[in-house]
Amino acid sequence: MPAKINTAMAASGAPVHPLLAALVRSASRRAVAAEAAGGQAFVDTLRALPADKRERALRDLVLSHVAVVLGRGDSAGVEPTRAFRELGFDSLTAVELRNRIGAATGLRLPATLVFDNPTPAALAAYLATQFDFADTAADRSAGVGRELDRLEAALDGLDPADDEFRRITDRLHGLLDRLADRQADVVGDDDLESATAENIFDLIDRELETS
Repeated sequence: MPAKINTAMAASGAPVHPLLAALVRSASRRAVAAEAAGGQAFVDTLRALPADKRERALRDLVLSHVAVVLGRGDSAGVEPTRAFRELGFDSLTAVELRNRIGAATGLRLPATLVFDNPTPAALAAYLATQFDFADTAADRSAGVGRELDRLEAALDGLDPADDEFRRITDRLHGLLDRLADRQADVVGDDDLESATAENIFDLIDRELETS
């Protein structure tokens, strides 16, 4: 039976059916080691990023490999929320994308990866759940900052003449007093005015954990 076979799909060491084994040149140990090192380098890059930027980096990775698999010059024209089938994927290109992303990230990914996550954005979100990164101080500070942004937006909608507004402001004043006391314990009364933003975020983070 005449058939077009893409032998490059096994370059990352993906399993090959015995009937096709003679057609595929197995990857060298050096090539496999190089791919593993590349995957570890990408993981190290992700680990150094704030949590809110990791999924963006994974999305960029997915889009770049989608563009390569589809034979496009760059990923600028690939819509993250467009279904893979609409982008032109079939079962062969889906496996090729799975293999490429697996090699780039060092993850063992299921054969149904593209079908279980039908858009590049969904695939990036799935990949983000496959890494176990401990939260860094930067992650915690960014999280506290986002909570403060939401709180500020909520307070803007309150009526200063309302009794609830006064109760909330009383609680906020109490929280600030407690933060000031804890700050004084850490840096001393004389250094309170010179406390850095990192000191303040650390205190707020600990205060929220104990509240």
